[in-house]
Amino acid sequence: MQKLKPILYDKDLSAFKLSNDIDIFDTNLFLEDYDWMHYTLSSRMPTKAYGVITIEFEYFGAGFSTMKVKTAKKIYTFQFDTKLFHKHLIKFMQKHIQQWETKEAFFGIEEVVKFYNAVLTHPKTEEKKSDDDELYCDVFWSRMRENSHEE
Repeated sequence: MQKLKPILYDKDLSAFKLSNDIDIFDTNLFLEDYDWMHYTLSSRMPTKAYGVITIEFEYFGAGFSTMKVKTAKKIYTFQFDTKLFHKHLIKFMQKHIQQWETKEAFFGIEEVVKFYNAVLTHPKTEEKKSDDDELYCDVFWSRMRENSHEE
């Protein structure tokens, strides 16, 4: 099975498979504090190495946080130190707020890629078996088979 590696982020977006310049990335931040802190930062991006992936970082008030990376073939789940979540969430929000002064929309993908790379390369990050992995892959491939029959 393929092991995830850091994603190169450069001004040319060379690590990404771009078909056009409109809506190529989707980045979402949710801050929920109803009965307990639950924060998620997620992004969908078309990469050359893994195809379209979804990355989700989750903080829920514990000493560790999680990152899930969903590819067409597998869901990777990582557990990492919450200090990384704090650091990267603050950077994400600072850049987002700075963007308010410009006429362009916030392009948060650079911060998501930096966060993803920091989690993968941190010495205390642990990969966990995903409970959803088998189900996700079964659903994905069954949909792929259905779509191939429709053509």
